[in-house]
Amino acid sequence: MTLVAHEPPIPLSAPGATAPVQLFDSFGGFQEVVGRAFVPLALSSQQRHHFRASVRGAQLREFEIVEIAADAHVVERTRRLCDEGGHQPSYKVSLMIEGSGYICQDGRDVLLAPGDIAVYDTTRPYTLAFDDSFRTIVAMFPQRLLDVPGNQVGQLTATSLGQEDHLGGTVGTMLATAAGRLDQLGTARGWRLVRSTIDLVSVLLREQLSSEHTEPADRILDSVYAHIDEHLDDPDLSPTTVAAAHYISVRYLHLLFSTEGTTISAYVRGMRLERCRADLADPLLLDESVTQIAARWTFTDAAHFSRMFKATYGVTPSSYRHLALG
Repeated sequence: MTLVAHEPPIPLSAPGATAPVQLFDSFGGFQEVVGRAFVPLALSSQQRHHFRASVRGAQLREFEIVEIAADAHVVERTRRLCDEGGHQPSYKVSLMIEGSGYICQDGRDVLLAPGDIAVYDTTRPYTLAFDDSFRTIVAMFPQRLLDVPGNQVGQLTATSLGQEDHLGGTVGTMLATAAGRLDQLGTARGWRLVRSTIDLVSVLLREQLSSEHTEPADRILDSVYAHIDEHLDDPDLSPTTVAAAHYISVRYLHLLFSTEGTTISAYVRGMRLERCRADLADPLLLDESVTQIAARWTFTDAAHFSRMFKATYGVTPSSYRHLALG
């Protein structure tokens, strides 16, 4: 027997709050909570009376996240449930932690193993099928928060995203971090984690997409690095000029650098300092002062340059030059 929940969704916790772990020793209670936690769902299981599960989750503004460990069951978002409306268009992003499960949507299906990430759309029918015990993390947020057009996201629903590359691993780590820090999601730092997670999902999806208008993120980054290297001595070099040269938005440029664990400003500053360090150690440039070398690489404030150089290399520019050249 399959019970469908028609009532408004029951949040796992009040907005900004964290729900305690909910334990279930039968399918009915689990069915009631999960079937209405995000959007109305139909759940079924062959082991209704010998069913074990745990659920913990939190809601922060329009972002909801839940960690579920459960025995075998099937989840369906049917066409009828989709057509009932009453819910803003949202995406779900799932990370498989233990076990495996199938996701079916838009004529595709994929078997998710531990570490796999998948995206699915709550406005269209989908099915989740778990043949054995499993543990997963699921996040849901409004579609408008994702910086990828909906028709492009629709090309990637029910596919396994990025387990083999570092970006997919980073997204998985951030989802796991958010799920592990539910009590902190209501803080300013928690919201930054949420926004960063959604932004990284955008980058991951863009990287997976392949069209004449969308290059893989690693190829764009290689081009960005080459452009920066060529223009390090240009005082007008900025995120705006770099983004314009590559026909991407400044926001997307910042997202690309966030996947590298840095910012474009920090990267440019570090590369310019490295050029200064190399010039200070070059005997052919002994006739140039430290101030002249710094200015060539756009550091026009000598005192500020000296502080940055010492913070990076442990000695002042003059001391470094003396040590390097004797």
